[in-house]
Amino acid sequence: MEIEDIFKDVCKVIEDSIGTPADTIKLEATLFDELGVDSIDLVDILFELETLYEMELKISDIEQRAKLELGDKPYEIEGVLTKDGIEAVAQYMTEIDESKLKEGITVHELVKLFSVHSLCKIIKFKMEEK
Repeated sequence: MEIEDIFKDVCKVIEDSIGTPADTIKLEATLFDELGVDSIDLVDILFELETLYEMELKISDIEQRAKLELGDKPYEIEGVLTKDGIEAVAQYMTEIDESKLKEGITVHELVKLFSVHSLCKIIKFKMEEK
């Protein structure tokens, strides 16, 4: 399944969850800042997508891939991504403007950068694992 197909499903689920019309949702829209998704909405969105795709989804799935890539190198120290951690995340989150993945970014700030595209990629990654 391609990102474009997943995107249609994700937009429908977001529309059902927060009321934003699916046809107005952009692939690059950030979940929290631009779409106004809150943590409860995100739980609902993930649950609906898990049900639709019959798989377990976590926002941390991209971070887990980055950590695996690093092996023994630390991903973060006291909640702040290391240089290696930023580089590993950048490989998987190519949809994020590289200028926002800068030294000193925290894990919390990274989550704020997650977009609709990021969510679609998590689904695609999980499908590839099956």
